[in-house]
Amino acid sequence: MSSSSSTSKLTNVLGKSKSPYLLQHKDNPVAWQEFTPSTIKLAQELDKPIFLSSGYSACHWCHVLAHESFEDEDVAEVMNKYFINIKVDREERPDVDRVYMTYLQATSGGGGWPMSIFMTPTLEPFFAGTYFPKARFKSLLIRIAELWEDDKEQCLAMGKGAIESLKDMSGSGSSARLPGTLDEILATSPSSKIYAQLVQMHDARYGGFAQGGSRSGGPKFPSCSMTLEPLARLASYPLSEQIDREKAREMGVKMIRGIWKGGIHDWVGGGVARYSVDAKWIVPHFEKMLYDQAQLVTGSLAFALISNPDEAEDEAHRKILEEDRKLCFDLAADILEYTLRDLKSPEGGFWSAEDADSAPAKGAKKSEGAFYIWGAQEIDEVLRDDAELVRDFFGVEKEGNVELQHDMHGEMRGKNILHQAKEYAVVASKHNKSEEELTSVVQDALNKLKKRRDTRERPGLDDKILTSWNGLMLSALSQAASSLPDEYPIQSQCLTAAEEVASFIKGRMWDADKRELARSWREGKGPIGQTDDYAFLIRGLLDLYEASGRGEHALWAVELQKRQDELFWDNAGGGYFASAPDEHVLVRMKDAQDAAEPSATSVTLHNLSRLSLIHSDEYENYENRAELTYLSIGQELKQMPRTFGYSACGLMDLEKGYREVILIGSSSDPMTADLLRLIRSMYAPNQVLIHMDPSNPPTGLAKINAVVKSLIASIEAGKEEGVSLRICENGTCGIPVRNIVEAKKLLGVS
Repeated sequence: MSSSSSTSKLTNVLGKSKSPYLLQHKDNPVAWQEFTPSTIKLAQELDKPIFLSSGYSACHWCHVLAHESFEDEDVAEVMNKYFINIKVDREERPDVDRVYMTYLQATSGGGGWPMSIFMTPTLEPFFAGTYFPKARFKSLLIRIAELWEDDKEQCLAMGKGAIESLKDMSGSGSSARLPGTLDEILATSPSSKIYAQLVQMHDARYGGFAQGGSRSGGPKFPSCSMTLEPLARLASYPLSEQIDREKAREMGVKMIRGIWKGGIHDWVGGGVARYSVDAKWIVPHFEKMLYDQAQLVTGSLAFALISNPDEAEDEAHRKILEEDRKLCFDLAADILEYTLRDLKSPEGGFWSAEDADSAPAKGAKKSEGAFYIWGAQEIDEVLRDDAELVRDFFGVEKEGNVELQHDMHGEMRGKNILHQAKEYAVVASKHNKSEEELTSVVQDALNKLKKRRDTRERPGLDDKILTSWNGLMLSALSQAASSLPDEYPIQSQCLTAAEEVASFIKGRMWDADKRELARSWREGKGPIGQTDDYAFLIRGLLDLYEASGRGEHALWAVELQKRQDELFWDNAGGGYFASAPDEHVLVRMKDAQDAAEPSATSVTLHNLSRLSLIHSDEYENYENRAELTYLSIGQELKQMPRTFGYSACGLMDLEKGYREVILIGSSSDPMTADLLRLIRSMYAPNQVLIHMDPSNPPTGLAKINAVVKSLIASIEAGKEEGVSLRICENGTCGIPVRNIVEAKKLLGVS
């Protein structure tokens, strides 16, 4: 094989990057380049195939591949000799990652990170994989280099064919819109299909829904858009006689309980890991992602509100609902305490993730979970007289409690992952204590263990701030400010933190002159924003508006939606492209399928429905775009609605019917506070709350909302006195009520 001498002169340029993931690879002997026009032009000039490696900073297997291969001089020599090597942070460039991940999934039947793609100099992929052990990876590099030299035409043909197939799959090669109507989609009963599938997949023993459709086994993800969000609607809305609403509620709470009791929940420091590798939720993949924290807060709050003791059938049922409600509030508060303490930047935005790996001792090689796991002897040293009780409660064993099958590299041998191994009553009885005494001992032990753990080396922090994930966190904080009981101390911090997030993004990441969002911030702005940045932020702002009553948040959401429509709307096929046009992203795809995060499409569908009530002048425009977006994924909603679960939630909200709840009353009036508490005690994602304080009327909203404009005129004319509550549906407002009893009847609260 021959090679160009120009290739060998390339050096690793990642030291100039701002991405934490790329900076992790700045000292590799691989001559890494960034995904830029100049790099692609260089590959074409040298006529060299490109090796593209995509991952993210908290990715454990990305680290394994790096340690084994990218840090190896021999492997790097082969890479540098025969390839142009490009590193991509999938979180900053999901548009690039999405194209090649779709190719990987189509050709291998699976996907994941690290993603390893071999492609032509014109960016057309011809081979893909994920993690490769060192020997296999080096052999693969040589084989592909030989193939390029001996049969370049085959590689080029495979690449062109792959791109054409991706265009067909994405619909970007066709302008034909699928025929049909929204009623035709609803007639297939997506909600009943989702319910039937979740019942079939539900693990009744440990809670949750196993990957791959089976009832048990791992891995298990704290999935919200595909599980908790649909289950919450199924539990709340009387959509079909085929749906057992109480069973839907129980499945959601069972999953939350499994997460709370398991090792996936960080008992010592709070927060939740990315997923559990086992069915029991015990052994986590230890990285902590901001998007998981945010979504689990909103999911837990939803099930707390659904588990309403006032709706109990009898005393036994009331006790169950009280326990379930407390569990859900506890998890939400636990996660909020962690994120506000460990992921919030001093400027107000939230950092992206904490790594899975850290060094178990000073100077030692990093290993997965080292920060989180415990030897029995160390627990004995820290807890002394309480050690036996705590070991019993958390399932701690002298030899360690991690099964060999879940510890492939032997990094946790002899160590323990804390999880609730036994019920409080069982442990309390065994150790001759009341449950209250046991709870106190466990909490005191966790405080001591945290103090010890804080002396360890912390996992790496991905300190970039992503607009999309901060939008999710903005929703979580806003909803917590509204519905988390004030008996949880963290509740008092949530609204302030939410305002700070919005302020940070608007001040640092929004260019008002260009009307353009940045996707990320780390020592300055990162790449331009994509559809999910706009969609997730809009949702967060709408939640913040309802929590704060400050109309400027709703007005900015309206402006952002207009810009999202301008940048990403598909005039030919309906729906939204995931990113703006880019000549180096060969397939302009759509983000429609829900996964660990909700899709930009599904979140936008909810935003459009809510905005249609806030911006009445644009009602028909919003409704039309929503319908065309539903039709653009109509076949998928008919055939596999669970995969598009959060979009299906939007359909359920439409079936239930959207409404405006308008409260007029001074913020200082106790009756206003009572009515706000009542409204916020409901699980009602199908409604928009508009609070109008007569002393500070929302004049900005009045310019875009006919009802608000009319009511302000009534207030100024003295026709609206005292505190009142009314509901507006289908453009018509009902008669106002002025006391709690009538308000409960109006809202349908028990």
